[in-house]
Amino acid sequence: GADHFSQGEWQKAIICLTKAINLSPQQTELYVKRAEAYLQMGDFQSAILNYKKACLMEPACEDFQSRIILILYLQGQFLFDQEMYTEALERFTHLLELKPDYVSCHMRSIVCLDALGRHGECLQLVNEWLEKERTNPELFVLQARLHEMFHEITACQEDLRSALLLDPKNTEALSLVSRLEKRAKDAKAQAVDKTLNGKLQGAVGRINIAIENDPSKLEYYVFRGTLHRRLKDFNAAIDDLVLAMDRSNNSCENEVFAEAQRQLLLTYNDFAVLCYTKGFYSEAIQLLTKALIGEKKEQGLYVNRGDCFFKMGELEFALADYQQALELELQDWRIWSRIAAVQNVSGLQDYKERRYQQAEEKFSRAIQSNPLVPQYYLNRAKARQLLQEEVESQCDAVTTLLLDPKNEEIISHLTHIFPGKTVADIMSSKIVEVAKAMLDISLQNCAPFKTQAAAHR
Repeated sequence: GADHFSQGEWQKAIICLTKAINLSPQQTELYVKRAEAYLQMGDFQSAILNYKKACLMEPACEDFQSRIILILYLQGQFLFDQEMYTEALERFTHLLELKPDYVSCHMRSIVCLDALGRHGECLQLVNEWLEKERTNPELFVLQARLHEMFHEITACQEDLRSALLLDPKNTEALSLVSRLEKRAKDAKAQAVDKTLNGKLQGAVGRINIAIENDPSKLEYYVFRGTLHRRLKDFNAAIDDLVLAMDRSNNSCENEVFAEAQRQLLLTYNDFAVLCYTKGFYSEAIQLLTKALIGEKKEQGLYVNRGDCFFKMGELEFALADYQQALELELQDWRIWSRIAAVQNVSGLQDYKERRYQQAEEKFSRAIQSNPLVPQYYLNRAKARQLLQEEVESQCDAVTTLLLDPKNEEIISHLTHIFPGKTVADIMSSKIVEVAKAMLDISLQNCAPFKTQAAAHR
């Protein structure tokens, strides 16, 4: 048997060794020799059986156990190469029972499960192995591929980052990253198309996919934030835009940061307008204040915050905001009219508290800011009457009538200012000419209303 073995005549060697074993079954070396002969013939199972017999005969010899493990691995690898994945997996599973820490065997088992389409089991095995071994980039890549297969893209991204940290040039990882980036670009293009067609909710769905597949593109967050703003989902919009700004290192030179900041200001403003329409003035003020921290030259923000203060009765704050807005655009008649409204309301408060002089002064400032509102003249007429400024009061009353001939309140008030006279008598008196002249002067001195004044005349 030894001669045949040395000459590579495996079949003859096995026959001779079998006869020798029958004559002397207690010689361990005979089983080992026969096992090696079987192994050379590719009969893995018979080789394993002979080594197991040798193990029983000499339990203390670790070499026999190591040889069984190697043969099981070779058998599994042979089956794997033949694409007999089920049989190969059985061998690798058996081998792991003998040697649980056999890394190559774990990897082969994972690949077999993947090839058999048993992806859930494969992922579970990868997770278990990664708890012990976190220095193998291939494991992270495989787990990334499995997570992608299960549409768990966020987990896939984390795996790819881990793999590339370990091996920045890992071809498979880079290929998967490129595939995800391409998918993200396609989803972004679809989101843009849906936006142009007015399908904003559908656009959000597509940009979500883009962000999921390529979370490094900050412009995707800005785009989604803009969509959320248009859909009035302001909290979500703020979250996206602030995130984009933070990841841009808050650099004003960064285009993404600049656009995110612009959209954030619009979001704060739109959110504030919504709060305003629902009566949540305090919340609107907070939002507009945040917006003004980032942009102090946006006139509309001051105007809107002033409107909120006005609604809350905070007249001094409202006036301060309107005046700040006016510094940015001196000819804006909307701001002048708001300033006039604040002065009028403040004057009415003084009038109610019998501070008639202060009331008269504020009504005058209201008229200076907006000389086309009849009520301001009527209010000043009442204050001046109580201040015993008879001619001035009459002039204001007539001006009110000139601006609003059908004003029933002024008509009824005329009897107190012009006792014993009819409306016809009043309108034919010289004071009408005085009132017209005073009104004309007021209109000429108020630049934003020059065009309207010309039309009035």
